[in-house]
Amino acid sequence: MEIRSGAAAVGGFRFAGTSAGLKNDASAKDLGLIVADQPAAAAALFTTNRVKAAPVVISEERLRRGRVQAVAVNSGSANCFTGRAGLTLARQSSAAVARALSIAQGLVVPCSTGVIGHLYDLDKYGRGAATAAAGLGAHRMEDFARAIMTTDTRPKMMWTEFRAGGTEIRVAGIAKGAGMIAPRMATMLAFIVTDAALDPAALRKILGKAADGSFNAITVDGDMSTNDTVMMLASGAAANRRLNSREYEGFARASCAVAAALARELVRDGEGATKLVEVEVNRAASRADAERIARQIANSPLVKTAFFGCDPNVGRIVAAAGSCSARLDPERLALHVGGVKVAARGRLLPDALPEAVRARA
Repeated sequence: MEIRSGAAAVGGFRFAGTSAGLKNDASAKDLGLIVADQPAAAAALFTTNRVKAAPVVISEERLRRGRVQAVAVNSGSANCFTGRAGLTLARQSSAAVARALSIAQGLVVPCSTGVIGHLYDLDKYGRGAATAAAGLGAHRMEDFARAIMTTDTRPKMMWTEFRAGGTEIRVAGIAKGAGMIAPRMATMLAFIVTDAALDPAALRKILGKAADGSFNAITVDGDMSTNDTVMMLASGAAANRRLNSREYEGFARASCAVAAALARELVRDGEGATKLVEVEVNRAASRADAERIARQIANSPLVKTAFFGCDPNVGRIVAAAGSCSARLDPERLALHVGGVKVAARGRLLPDALPEAVRARA
């Protein structure tokens, strides 16, 4: 399955991104819309931080129905830690989007990203929503992707296709995030859209699986955000029949692949990041132990500095692995860096280090 980078049209959806004047740079895009032609099946995952942004609270309520017609995302202000005023602002903002689109307010889910503790200007938001609604288009995904960026250096878009019977199904994703990247989830917003016909229950199951292997498996700085949202929408515009088990698995693979590609881009674009490193743990006593070890290594400041300097520092890596609560026998531990075995049976292999340096440079 080929994963393509860049914007894609997805049947049943239109996109927009505009400048509403919500950022310090008045010319920067800061308000984006994803709009379905008809209410779409929807599922979402949200931050587990106890400090939740106002739009997260509102979106969690509305996503329980499993139907969404519009996603409205502003950048520049997280609308978090803003009290009741923030909740009111999130509701008023989604009402402005609903009016601009002539749809029910309950079908609009708001998202925000930016600085915590500040409110944005509702009048500017309302005018921006009207402008974005007037500029919606099937081929304007990149405008949306740019509108949701904060410290990102570039928009992040991935898509793929597969066949279900005689129907071509498309799955595309857009994400933003560059700092405070740590599960669960990463500090990010991500939206996956498809023209497949699926119900909300199926989307929830697939999204959970996709997130576990992608957005919940990355880290940059070890900090968790307050606005994290991953959403999946299915328009049904491909008019496919109910997917059989093989086709359903194909859709799940496509969704997981798009999510994984987006997650890698989040790490690659992390604030100050110069390396993308994958930590793989094999033959652990349990999946939970494997995850503990991987996270401990990936979040270690000393390991990160070694990675930055292309230094296959075995001591830092094994010390991090042994410092978590996972079961680990040092005498059975082996370590590969860049495909080069640098430790085996609990002992360093000094002669292998120069090759590992070349492999990681």
